[in-house]
Amino acid sequence: MKFIRTYLIILFAFFLFVFLIVNDSDSVISVYNDDFSKSTNISLVMNHYNTDYVYNDKVEEGSSKIIRSGVDGYSVLGGNVIVSPINEIVEIGTGKIDVLFGSTTGYGADCVGCSGTVSCSTLDGISHNLISDGIYYNDSKYGSVRIVAADNSKFPCGTIMSIDNGNMDPFMAIVMDTGSAMRNAWKNGNILIDIAFSYENSNGINYATDKSGNVKFEVYRTGW
Repeated sequence: MKFIRTYLIILFAFFLFVFLIVNDSDSVISVYNDDFSKSTNISLVMNHYNTDYVYNDKVEEGSSKIIRSGVDGYSVLGGNVIVSPINEIVEIGTGKIDVLFGSTTGYGADCVGCSGTVSCSTLDGISHNLISDGIYYNDSKYGSVRIVAADNSKFPCGTIMSIDNGNMDPFMAIVMDTGSAMRNAWKNGNILIDIAFSYENSNGINYATDKSGNVKFEVYRTGW
């Protein structure tokens, strides 16, 4: 019985520590023995939980969700663990948002009526010019991606997708421009993506055109 009483007193002191002392530093509490004539100081140490990540390709790329909340644990300083920490579990989405099919064409930055400046500003609000700044954009997450034009009601500025039209090597692209041909196509329920080139006579621009409707677009991000 003496052992049980001492254990219950220590347990009570621990819960008093947990609920009444709100800090991360070592804390010292006094626990009295059976005859209450002596006291013993016990230092309790907070053991922080870790975060475990699980990746799910069935969930949209870039999304995250807490599956289980973490709980800190406690132990006696230099002694046994009283309550073990419970790690937090966070699910990270790695899957594609959508897979679509449509057509592609190519356009040069010097096309008739073109200024070379794309219609979408960058995430920082800066204008991008295809001639002076190039036909690639350095995205903070996806790295160097090819600039394309699309209907912005379907694919908002900043949308990331992979494109495979069978004529060019598959590549990652970012929507940073638009045009009447793309908008008209989408009004009729068709997808048309226009791939940017520096000039109308650029090498390979003819390989950009595939109007079969079988070009595969895998969307990884919608808008910025």
